[in-house]
Amino acid sequence: MGYEQLPVPSNFPQRQEYTAVSYQYQNFSDGPAAAEGSWAAGPTPDGKGRFSYHDGPTTTAPMPPPTHPDARLYGTTELPNTVEKVAGTVQDKLHKE
Repeated sequence: MGYEQLPVPSNFPQRQEYTAVSYQYQNFSDGPAAAEGSWAAGPTPDGKGRFSYHDGPTTTAPMPPPTHPDARLYGTTELPNTVEKVAGTVQDKLHKE
């Protein structure tokens, strides 16, 4: 066919791939409709495995705490802006954006 080997990128060493989860579909959507897709069950296009469907994450590792971005990236400070806070409260009361 002339196509490169899957998965993309094809130059990633297959011996380093964590194959236990290579063909898992983990559903993070609302509802079970994703389980009906060809990506959730059956043979894989590369012929090296079978797809499996999992309703949500398959790990029991705790979720890490959220990161704290550098305020300089967003032009914000650690302290709340009092004027913006008051304006937001007024907008909420008036149901306006």
